[in-house]
Amino acid sequence: MKSIVIYYSMSGNTKNIAEAIQTGISQNGEQCDMARLKDVNERDLMGYDLIGLGSPVINQIEPPNVTNFIEQRLVSVDGKHGFAFCTHGAYPGRYLQRVVPAMIQRGLIVIGWNNWFCNAVYPVIPKPYLTDGHPDATDLKEAEDFGREMLARSRRISLGETQLIPTFPKGREYDEIYNPPETWPGVFEEVWEYGKVMRGSEFKVNTDKCKYPKCTYCIDNCIAGNIGPSAAGPVFYNSCAYCFLCEQTCPQGAIEIDWVPLEIAHYRLIKAWLQKSLDGFEARGRFRRLVPPEDIGWDTPFWKKKPPRFKIP
Repeated sequence: MKSIVIYYSMSGNTKNIAEAIQTGISQNGEQCDMARLKDVNERDLMGYDLIGLGSPVINQIEPPNVTNFIEQRLVSVDGKHGFAFCTHGAYPGRYLQRVVPAMIQRGLIVIGWNNWFCNAVYPVIPKPYLTDGHPDATDLKEAEDFGREMLARSRRISLGETQLIPTFPKGREYDEIYNPPETWPGVFEEVWEYGKVMRGSEFKVNTDKCKYPKCTYCIDNCIAGNIGPSAAGPVFYNSCAYCFLCEQTCPQGAIEIDWVPLEIAHYRLIKAWLQKSLDGFEARGRFRRLVPPEDIGWDTPFWKKKPPRFKIP
């Protein structure tokens, strides 16, 4: 059996999880390749029996490049086995709810899915953050076990044990698993307010710092294809995913945003929703808190660290 783990990673968390999954699949001598999302040739997928796909969660859903990959490059996979995974800083949101059915629609038989809490690099979060310290050795061992399980399940299904193909949870059942109900009351207003502030964010390029056209880092790495070239320098279109990857990783720190209104709105969101979400997961034994509540850096938001704050792996 030939397998591949396809991943997109912003800060390295998803890459680490993908590597652990690959290790689990490969432990019994099986071939398992690993590839970055942008390097995958759709024609090559014809040669694999088991296909894994994973990325971070961006604003509760999958990044645009993952959507585009599924719609445009996940072809010739009818009847092959697949699995999905994601990394996130508070909860998986609608990621699996969107990605798993989309993979099934493309013809894959999805035999499993999983998610991992990881340290977050979103600019308007406090640092240290609620989920910092993840993924740790325990998380990576779980990812390794997951890879081993996916291979074993795929083999057994191939031999006729079709009852092992799981049914994906829908509606309230999904929310009960991936969005603790105790977080629901009163959260809509905070989500709406933060979304409104976020969509009103204005990206500015400091021409004194920008090295365009010698440097096209922001254009090359935008997951939404929202940044393009112009005679005056990088230009922002209207398809932003609001991941803020461009500002966070610009080698010259040339992209500027007014973070204060976003920080205020997002802190309210964290306290109204994300903390409660993690409390709910912790109560269910699905989250291990590595940063004590008193150590959360409410006075040191991540955006105050000068970019580049991290490098894209």
